[in-house]
This record gives sequence, C-alpha cells and structure tokens, in this order.
Amino acid sequence: MACKVIVNRDSGNAYRLDLEKLLCMLGCMDAEVETVDGATDWSADGCDTVIVCGGDGTLHSAIEKCSDKRIIYAPCGTLNETSRTEKTVKTVGKVNGNLFSYVCAAGSFTEIGYTAKTRAKQIFGSVAYLPEVFKHYKSHQIHAELNVDGVTFEDEYTLLMVLKSHRCFGFRFNKSYRKHKGLYLLAIKSCGEDNLFNKAKMFFPFFRVFFCGVSKPCCNKQFMLLPFDKLTIDLQEPQDFCVDGEKQRLFGRLEFCEQRLDKEITIIKTPFCRRKKTL
Repeated sequence: MACKVIVNRDSGNAYRLDLEKLLCMLGCMDAEVETVDGATDWSADGCDTVIVCGGDGTLHSAIEKCSDKRIIYAPCGTLNETSRTEKTVKTVGKVNGNLFSYVCAAGSFTEIGYTAKTRAKQIFGSVAYLPEVFKHYKSHQIHAELNVDGVTFEDEYTLLMVLKSHRCFGFRFNKSYRKHKGLYLLAIKSCGEDNLFNKAKMFFPFFRVFFCGVSKPCCNKQFMLLPFDKLTIDLQEPQDFCVDGEKQRLFGRLEFCEQRLDKEITIIKTPFCRRKKTL
C-alpha cells in the first residue's frame, strides 16, 4: 500500500513522537514522511493510506483532504478531544458541506481553541489554555434562530456549540453522549452586553454546564443541550467559529447534520520518546 505520514510540528506533543517506532508498529517503514506546520498546504495524492500525527486541527485537515482514503490517527495534540471520545471514527459532523470531527462553536471562550500559542502548549500542556480563558471571558450577543429537528428557537446567545463528543476543552460535561452518540447542540443564552455585571451573571450557567455536567438532554431558561438529526442556525451577523481547534468565519444559514465516512478512521495509541526530538 502507498502510505504517507503527516507530522504537524506545531501540535502540542509532536516533539515527543517516536516516528521510527510508529512506522514499525504500522508496518510502513518505507512510507513518505512530511513534516508540516499549521500554515502548510499538504496533500496525499497517490497514496491510499494517510497516517496523521497531530492534534484535532490536523485530523480536521486530513478529513477535509483525504476522506476517500484510509486515515490512521496518532494523536499528538494537547487535548486530543476526538481520540478521548472514540477509538474509531465512523461518522463526523457536517456544516454546509464542510466536515468536522468533534466541534463547531462560536461565542464565549471558543477563541481559546485557536489562540493558545504553540510554544506554550508544548511547554505547559493544557495549562497553556488558562491565560486564554481569562483573556476571552466575554459576554457575547449572538442573535440567531435555531431550528432543531423542526422545533424553532430565537434568542441572543453567548455560546453556540455543535458537538460530537462527550467533552470539549477538557471538560467532560455531555454525560448523555455515551447513551446516545451523535450530534448535540449546546446553546447558552446571552446575559446582555459585555460588562462586569453580566460577566458575573454568565459564570453560573457556564459553571452549571461545564463543571457540573449535564446528564440528559434539557432545555431551560439559561441553556439547552439537545441531540439532533438536523439543525439549522440562521445568523444575523458573521461569527468566528472554532472548528476542531481551527478558526473559521461562518455566516448566514448554517445547516448541520451527521455524515458517515466512506472509510472509518482508526485511532491508535501514539508511541512517544522519553526525550525531546527535533522535528
């Protein structure tokens, strides 16, 4: 089989990757190896198997480029949310024809997925996200109309998150995912304009969702967490979304659904070196 290995040097733990052991473990010693960074436009033309060594953003790129190929994912990121949820990926989320592995979110705190510095993540791991949390503590006013399997809601939200996982940003809050796997909508209502009073008010619904967790689908005055088959979000203004840890600007009508992959993605345990290696 023609095999290519993509190693993202910007991922949080790529410097610890034991590439030789990985290739030996997979029986691909003669594979082509390409080291990339977050800005590299790579391809796997002519290969039928792609081994992806990076974080959720690297996997997202592979799904976009190589959904018709066999993908083997060796997680080397900081959080690796997809690999902590599944051992094989058979389905992914889709928004307006674009695929994502586990999350597409806009609003409060979502910027931390793409603003944390690479060097800080490599040195401090998940702790590198903490300064970003304080930096992006903001009350948003995202006016949106939501249609969840035929039921319509219209309001202002500080967070809109479409999730295919039991966890996000290290918080295992979606406790019903294990019983009902699929896509979920998390929408937390806005407390109003961004000021000190409203920042204090928004702490409570965020604490309730992310720290206490939600054991079953619910819809109340502060937030909703609902599974769905089809979701439409109509935005009044363009918004910056965190899509698998990458920034994308989306606007207008967003149509979400689950998409079955032609070939499932295999997630393996990544072999790491005890000492740092230079990529």
